[in-house]
Formats: sequence, C-alpha cells, structure tokens
Amino acid sequence: MQKKKSIVFLGFSDFPYGLAEAQKIILISKTLLLKENNVTVISQNGTYRRNGTPELKADGVYEGISYKYVSGSCYRDDSFIKRRLFEIKGKINEVLLLRKMKKEQNLDFAILSTRSFPLIVYYRTLAKMLGFKVILNYVEYYTAIKKEKHQLGKRLNDSLFDNYAPALSDIVLPISEFLIEQCKKRSPSKPFLKIPGLTDFSRYENIESKDSEKYFLFCGYAGYKEIILFIIDAFELISDPSYFLYLVINGSENDRQEIEDYIVTKSKKGKIKTFTKLSQKDLFTYYKNARALLIPLRPTFQDIARFPHKTGEYLASENPVISTNYGEVKNYFTDMENMLLAESYNVNLFAEKMQFVIDHPEESKRIGLAGMEMAAKLFDYRYKAEELDNFLNKHLNGRKNKAITAKQ
Repeated sequence: MQKKKSIVFLGFSDFPYGLAEAQKIILISKTLLLKENNVTVISQNGTYRRNGTPELKADGVYEGISYKYVSGSCYRDDSFIKRRLFEIKGKINEVLLLRKMKKEQNLDFAILSTRSFPLIVYYRTLAKMLGFKVILNYVEYYTAIKKEKHQLGKRLNDSLFDNYAPALSDIVLPISEFLIEQCKKRSPSKPFLKIPGLTDFSRYENIESKDSEKYFLFCGYAGYKEIILFIIDAFELISDPSYFLYLVINGSENDRQEIEDYIVTKSKKGKIKTFTKLSQKDLFTYYKNARALLIPLRPTFQDIARFPHKTGEYLASENPVISTNYGEVKNYFTDMENMLLAESYNVNLFAEKMQFVIDHPEESKRIGLAGMEMAAKLFDYRYKAEELDNFLNKHLNGRKNKAITAKQ
C-alpha cells in the first residue's frame, strides 16, 4: 500500500482569501486530501489588512486545509520596521519548519505558487539541502503580460521565470497546452501533468435561482481593463433595453475608477452595475441567476497560455458562457454546442453572441447545461484525485518517469 505523501505549498502569502491563485491552491489541496495525503500551505509573512479581511489566525485549517503563517501573523503591520522583522522571522521559521517536517513526516514535495524567479532559485536550493522535490505550479506565460517601459526588473524576472523555472523544478503542473509546449522546448525530459482550471461544483449547493433582473455578468480583476472596456462596448450594441450588465471587479482603486469613468461616457451607463469584494455566496448567487456569463479572451500569448479560474465556476452555474475561440477554451469547447464562442476578439462578433442569448433563451439554456456537463467531467477537482495521486506516486523516492499529460 502506497504511503501518504507529505506536501507543502510555498511562495504564496494570500491564503485563503486571495483571488484566482488562492482558489487554485485550495482546489489542488482538496484534490490531494481526497487521497489522504498531508497538505500544508506555508506563507512566510502576512499581507492582509485588518480592515476588510475576515478574522484569521496565523495557524489553522481552512476548508480542511492546514495553513501556517510562519512569521506569526497573517496581517501586514503598519510599521515599516516591524514588517521587516516579520519578514526575517518568517524566512527563518519557514526553514526550521521545513527541516522539522522533513525529519518527522518525511516531506516529499513542495508546490511552488509564485511569480518570483529569485524565490524559485531559493526554494530549489532549500529542496536540495533538505531533500524534497519541487513542483512548479505554472499558470501564466509571464513574459507576455504587458508591463510599463520602466519596469525593467519585472521584465527580467518574467523572462528568467519562463525560460528557467521549469528546468529548476523536479515536476511541472502546467495549466494549458501552450505552457506544456514551453516546458517541452526548455526542458524536454521534465515530468509534467496538466492541471486545468479546477472547480468545486459543491459551491452551488443551496444557491437559489431568483426571479431577478435580466443581466449579463463579468467577474474579474480590474487590471484587465482592456477586456472590461471591450465588454462594455459590446453591451452598448445589444438591442434589448431591459438587460443589465453586472461587472464584479476587484483590484486597485485607480483601475476601478478608470472603468467607472469609462462607464459614464456610455449611453447605457444606467444599465451597468459594478460590484466589488462580494462574499462567495453572493458571487455564486449572481452567477446562478445571470442570463449569460462573459469571459472574452484575446489573441495574445498571455490569454492563450492561461486558463481563467472563473471559467469553471461560470460553467458550473449551468448558464451559457460567452467567450472567444482562443487558447484553452478552443481546446475544450465548441461554439453553439457547449459554449458561445465569437470567432475572433471583435466587439461586434461578441455582441452578436450576447444578442443570441436574448433572442434564443431556450437554446442558450441548453448550451449552458451542455457546458456544465462537460465541465463536470473535465474540471471538477474530485475527478482529478486519482490521476494526480498516481502521478506523484511515480515520482517518489527519486524514481524517474516519462512525462504524462492529463487525459482530455
């Protein structure tokens, strides 16, 4: 009988209330826990503000997942000096904890969830010293993310990450076919397993359908301003004046204000509502009652390489999802069968799909149900447990195996 594996997540400091990356950590952890592995999320120091964040202990359990803030606090102190002291304490305590876990639990794997290349090098060095394997959670093609001209440090970091982070890892968990190809180019013999955007379908339990306003919904980070403005422009083109556009936007105040300023210039400004920092129940209630959920993808390396976490959450609502025919969406879904796909990133074509939902509500509902059924087979975290567990078992104890990919 295969022994339970001991696995930690390293490099992430917004657990459990972060955005997409936090959700991916939660769902991979739940997948591992289904096979009775030991899972702990370790954060060096806290980044939360005390105002606006639920009360959180530095050491606890969230949805069955153990977590530790090794600095002793999950909150960001207002004092610069105290923050530096917490950072030092966190780095020291993290090493001590990993050494203790390796000694007492025979620590097997550390999954790295970070964009920082220096942290990749740091944890690679620790892994060699302490004797555990490094798994890279590879979710973005960072080189393709737009940066300001003066952000030379970010440009260098992202180039080093995409070129060398997979090679410095023992195993890679890419989220897309594009990232698999990047891994093959840079480290052909590296073992990898494709882990798409996982979803917890149980989160829709006890979410009620309501007789509410007719609306389209987009949920995302305010930093994706280009996409949000694209959606607003498409909404301007639909003909039914009874429909609303709901925008659930999290992110910086400056980015959100730019979006608000754009909305007031539009003829349908009275039909556009914005929300931020919704509870999970409220968010899923809005998903459940939308006429369609929006997630346009651009023909860029950034969007082709990623798999937005909310795609699976959208699909689980049983409502139709409108996107564009690029990247992972193109790999999984077919227009008019299980998703509504604009053939290109074009405002008019996207608006046509929105208009189809208005004009053909029954057919749209059928497409939404078909999308949910496919998502349940592909993205429900419970169906990945056996595959992920078997994959990690093959790479215990220094055994070398050929790379395998997730079956689609």
